[in-house]
Amino acid sequence: MAHPTWRGVTICACLKEPLDELARASGRDILVSPIEGFGSYQVGQTASAGTGSGGGHVDLALRGLTSEQKLRLEGLARRIGFYADIREPTWWSPTRRQWLTQKWSSHLHMLLKDCRHLSPEARAQLREWYSGENGLVGNDPDDGDRTYLRQTWKQYRTGRQGVRPPTQQPRITVANLKHGRRNGDVKRYQAAVWRRLPSATRTSILTKHRLKEAQIADGFYGDVTVEMTKALYARIAEREPKGGWPIWAEPGPRLLKRLGFIPVGSRDLDDPHDEFGEPDSVSDPVSA
Repeated sequence: MAHPTWRGVTICACLKEPLDELARASGRDILVSPIEGFGSYQVGQTASAGTGSGGGHVDLALRGLTSEQKLRLEGLARRIGFYADIREPTWWSPTRRQWLTQKWSSHLHMLLKDCRHLSPEARAQLREWYSGENGLVGNDPDDGDRTYLRQTWKQYRTGRQGVRPPTQQPRITVANLKHGRRNGDVKRYQAAVWRRLPSATRTSILTKHRLKEAQIADGFYGDVTVEMTKALYARIAEREPKGGWPIWAEPGPRLLKRLGFIPVGSRDLDDPHDEFGEPDSVSDPVSA
């Protein structure tokens, strides 16, 4: 039985609609291009460690895209129902605390979460990702947006109401998010953190500091913002025990990515692992 193809690569029948939607929604500035030989039902691709031997797998080329475009494509793929992870040829491993290199090009590794044709290796990788890891050997934590962690293609399709291509992610300067600073970046950061905190935590903060909700995003990085930041770090760490999250008083680039921002001024936008001990030339968050 011959398998279908999509833009020149072999795929399983489950992949065509999600890939069509990803190509449609990614916008005119991103070409969704699969890598030849790295679709589904592939044999002998050792770099994929067996995840491409079944269905539901495809790697997309990222060469030529900006960091912002890569993050946008990864986030959109996750929303549509893929496990998606940006893979660079060189990256910092927080678990091994060293730089690692592989003989692959910049690409987006993807598995369709609810595909019934996934290989056993792909299903094992999904379980690792759900637990907070990125799916690579070494058990490094996932550093992407996990808002749609469990959302499948079926759930996305059922709830979709003419989804528009995502707008460019807002940029935020890491150096502006320091205790004692007052600026617009702080105000946007405060609003983003506040939306992610559970209602019980928000009520506790308002009561403790005798504030109204309208006073939270005031643009000043004071004790309330420190408390909010620590609470969000703690919540993520509790939900992702294998994620390696610290509890900081000021945000690192990894948290800013989780909030939907593009961190500006961090050591390396393509490898924003400053929360794992790599020194950042701009931001040195206060340890809790």
